[in-house]
Amino acid sequence: MRDSKKIISHLLLGVALLLSGFLLFYKLGSVPSGFYIDEALPGYNAYSILKTGKDEYGKFLPLLFRFYGSYNPPIYTYLTVLPIAAFGLSVFSVRFVSALAGLLSVIVVYYFLAESGTIKNKLTSAVVTLIYVITPWLILYSRVGYEVSTAYLLFSFGSLLFWIGLKKYRFLLPAFFFLSLSTYAAYSERFLVPIFIVCFLFFFRKELFFKRSLRYTLYGILTFVLTQIPYLTLLATPAFFPKSDLVIHSTSVSSFLREFLSQHLTYFSPRSLFFLPDPDPQRSLPVLSVFYFWLIIPFFLGIYALWIKRKQPFSKFVFLLALLSPIPAALTKDPFSTHRAMPLLLPLILIIGLGIDSIIDRIKGFVWIPTFLLLFLFSLLLLWRSYFVFLPKERAKDWGYGFNLLAEEIKIRPNTKFVIDQARIKPVYIQLAFFLAFPPEDFQKSVDQSVKENYYENTNFDAHYSFGNIETRNIIWEKDSYQEKVLVGDEFSISPQQAREHALTKVFEIKDPIDRIIFVGYETDPAKKCAMEKNLGQYCRGRE
Repeated sequence: MRDSKKIISHLLLGVALLLSGFLLFYKLGSVPSGFYIDEALPGYNAYSILKTGKDEYGKFLPLLFRFYGSYNPPIYTYLTVLPIAAFGLSVFSVRFVSALAGLLSVIVVYYFLAESGTIKNKLTSAVVTLIYVITPWLILYSRVGYEVSTAYLLFSFGSLLFWIGLKKYRFLLPAFFFLSLSTYAAYSERFLVPIFIVCFLFFFRKELFFKRSLRYTLYGILTFVLTQIPYLTLLATPAFFPKSDLVIHSTSVSSFLREFLSQHLTYFSPRSLFFLPDPDPQRSLPVLSVFYFWLIIPFFLGIYALWIKRKQPFSKFVFLLALLSPIPAALTKDPFSTHRAMPLLLPLILIIGLGIDSIIDRIKGFVWIPTFLLLFLFSLLLLWRSYFVFLPKERAKDWGYGFNLLAEEIKIRPNTKFVIDQARIKPVYIQLAFFLAFPPEDFQKSVDQSVKENYYENTNFDAHYSFGNIETRNIIWEKDSYQEKVLVGDEFSISPQQAREHALTKVFEIKDPIDRIIFVGYETDPAKKCAMEKNLGQYCRGRE
């Protein structure tokens, strides 16, 4: 009977991997239907590394990437070089590593439960893995082209190896290595991992610091320290802590602790986890929270199961993992930041898994299977509706829709100068460089050369870029309307009155799938503008 359950469990794992592969790679290049700046930055910089060995500023193989004045860990950008080399410069290529990381994390979750030593039913690991595969939190961040999914995989795998290493000590060295590696993948892990290691060394000191395990523990710590040396060289630079403005600022220690604890508890609130989406529409799915509402029952059962076995190693391990994981996110001003708290997904799914195991164990035979199948299919339907039906339409604007279409308008006018207004729009230079496949060696010449010389110190960012026939800056009416150009902005950048006043003609309009205007392009008519005003100033001389 046990062998048959083991076979069924592995078959279900195979089904989970196939389903995960489909959900993560289906329409990966087109859903989300935009291409956000946080995806374009590692995407174009990976392309630049592939072609020149340098980033957009001309810095050779940087340790941190200077993304519009911030500094991002490097692993995702360097890994993205490979799919771009294999599949070409495309949205699919940029999102490929993230999707693959999400797929591999399925195996980690399965074996975490299987190696827990507390699961009573052999099928629980596979059942929970199937639920994990369709979890909105996982799907959202595994299908976008930035670093949190990759960092989550490395952190989760390191945590799994650490847990196994408490009994099989040789796994401790790779555990420390992968945990250290995760700090080079995302910002949250850079601060979470040192806290994680210190706390786990303390609470599991009996297992880690006795005669048989001591050697492996010390080698693991040494591995961590040696692999952190590159970061330590940047410790005194602004690049190491570029987002300090996001951290909670309080006038006293007590008010800081009060706000931090309030933020921290939010990450365990049933409302935040099972009913409400992330308040940022670009960080959430329509009408879905990070978990399905019905999972609140196994969540509380899992907490109860951990509490009654709190002295057992796995319970202590999961409790610590859960309490530590949201610390970096709770230190920021955002009330519930799902991308910063991504490591929390691992302990929460383990807790839910223990709750599901207690339910299965209490029900005789396989009578629970129809109920599970019904809930699973219902949840899959909710996910499909939210992600593949609502998201591409409702959230297109939030995800940076329309840059590929704007790039096409620029391509068909190679001899026309374009001014992209930056008064109301986020920096657009990198998406256009990406979709135009602008040669990196030429782009590197167009940026401020002083940045490369003071790369890790210069945090100032100027959204004014000039490359090819594109200039990104605020529109200067007293100059631009007297020169032959196409002025581009959103629906409010150029009013109908300004269009009439400056003799502009609308030449294109880009809308999202629900008919909201994203970009509008107006062509100038210098001769008509001069004739309208009888203006013989510097821009009109020779036109009279």
